[in-house]
Amino acid sequence: MKKFLHWVWSFLEVVIIIYVILVTAFILCRNKYGYTQFGDYTFVNVDTRSERTINNSKKGDLLIVKNSNDIAEGDLIYYYAVFDESYIIKTNVVVKEEKDDFNSLYTLDDSDGISISNAKVLGKYATNYSKLGGILDVLESRIGFLFLVLLPIIVVFIYQIYEFIVIIRYEKVEEKEIVDKLNKKEKDKKKSKEESTESDDDIEVL
Repeated sequence: MKKFLHWVWSFLEVVIIIYVILVTAFILCRNKYGYTQFGDYTFVNVDTRSERTINNSKKGDLLIVKNSNDIAEGDLIYYYAVFDESYIIKTNVVVKEEKDDFNSLYTLDDSDGISISNAKVLGKYATNYSKLGGILDVLESRIGFLFLVLLPIIVVFIYQIYEFIVIIRYEKVEEKEIVDKLNKKEKDKKKSKEESTESDDDIEVL
């Protein structure tokens, strides 16, 4: 039973470590606009403000947008815009595209005729996952980092220290038992030798 429980805990330790690495990666892999990005994929937690600026999404959704270079007129794109001195994500339709050797400029279907460069475009392909945005929001928060990253690592660390202490104590006890056995054997051998000597002395007297 102890071996089984030890195996279960070892498995849980591996799961916890992998989980902590993934969560930490989500926290650290922020792009210059403040959003989590892995390679060509940007992860967006749709909050109350984003719900009004992103088409076909609602609060609590997790939006994963894939970077794309094949944007053309008529495409619905996801892009970064400035709001209250921070970046938010919006969607709009491209009505005109202008290209040169280094950059692309997209004019959007907006009453003000807003144009943006391709550097601020996330892409046009997106996958929406209901209710998962809240999970990402918790994982990336300070409280989430404290309880979902630091706490599991502390638990694993404390258990490793406990296991190390148990092993050291077990080795000391085992070593003491070996020494005691050797001493006992030595004493028995010495006693046997003394008894043998006494027996020889008795024979000589007779």
